[in-house]
Amino acid sequence: MFNKTIFRKVMFKKACILTAVTSMLIVGCSNDQNYKREVDGNDDYLKAPALKPLTVPTGMTVPTQSSDYYVYTTSTNGELGKKVDIRPPLLPIPTIADAYATYDKGVVTLDAPANSGVWNSIPTTLKNNNIAIAGSDNNNIQTANTLFFRNDESLSVDVAYLIQRYITNSREYVTVRLTGLKRMGQDVTDSADIQRYTVSLFNKLMEAIAPAPAPIPPSSDTTKDNK
Repeated sequence: MFNKTIFRKVMFKKACILTAVTSMLIVGCSNDQNYKREVDGNDDYLKAPALKPLTVPTGMTVPTQSSDYYVYTTSTNGELGKKVDIRPPLLPIPTIADAYATYDKGVVTLDAPANSGVWNSIPTTLKNNNIAIAGSDNNNIQTANTLFFRNDESLSVDVAYLIQRYITNSREYVTVRLTGLKRMGQDVTDSADIQRYTVSLFNKLMEAIAPAPAPIPPSSDTTKDNK
């Protein structure tokens, strides 16, 4: 005899299992951030066979060779297809008046007015981003090793920074450089990654000290309506 109670229990268990499996798949997909740095398109051209030498039957006359349509063979040493990182390089952005920022060989340098208050704001900004300070004095800040995660990466990195400053001719110069960058315990030496994580912290420091946007005045039409 068909038992409705047992049938409902069995179906309920199956539904729970399917829901759990689906949730795990969704979480797994959400952790994969590769789509943010891959070319979105067909890469079947990478599987195209190499050109074969032309076989000329006996008795046929071969046209005079021309270099206009010659296909040269090349060797590729870099990444191909979806392995190519299409993210643009991250650039330092100064957010205060009369300030300039450059990135060169692993170091971001800020040239700002001496009274801009950048240096005094750095400890608070580091604390707000959960970056501990291992040591500091009036002109140097060494951060502790910190797990840093970008939303376009699948894995976090272990980073440490050295932030320094010096003042000359009423200008304050602040530099930011990495003293450690590891992913899964291995040193990261890729120049693009070094630039990305160095500039990331610098831009966070700049965001924290950026002036508040000026309020937008109401349009003339809105003022008339209010009257």
